[in-house]
Amino acid sequence: MLVAIAVVAAASPTVAAPPEPAVSEATIVPLFPQKERDLKKGVPPGMTVASFWAGHGTAKLTKLPDGKILTEFDFEGLIPYGVYTLWNVVETEPFKDEPYAEFGAGKHAIVADGSGRAHKVVQRDSWPGEEFLLDYHADGKLSQAAGVYPGALWGKFPASPER
Repeated sequence: MLVAIAVVAAASPTVAAPPEPAVSEATIVPLFPQKERDLKKGVPPGMTVASFWAGHGTAKLTKLPDGKILTEFDFEGLIPYGVYTLWNVVETEPFKDEPYAEFGAGKHAIVADGSGRAHKVVQRDSWPGEEFLLDYHADGKLSQAAGVYPGALWGKFPASPER
């Protein structure tokens, strides 16, 4: 009986599952503190270089079937409850950047938890520019006020993967 079932099962055509749309292999970009010599404003008052640049993290970029880019940011070592913004450096010479996520109403902002960790997922229409910057807002405001300290973390993006 089992042999008959096996023969029938082997002879019966099976419907192949349709192929899933292609998703690129994820690109992991390590994020590091800026070098002290690259800072334009120094560290925020009351902080040391070690405490300001204790942060690190990764950006995981995945090209989706519809051509959009999914970026998953994971940060550690940030200032507990610190306010940060994400920036996409389109060009380094001359310097040109834009919010990494959609601009407005704090959509490109991140607030670290009490342990200095943060996670943010962003979906973009296109592959990012040359580099990534995470700016710290010492005054806790999302403005271009004097309390912004650029480059708490940065990372260099690779070229867009081919489909």
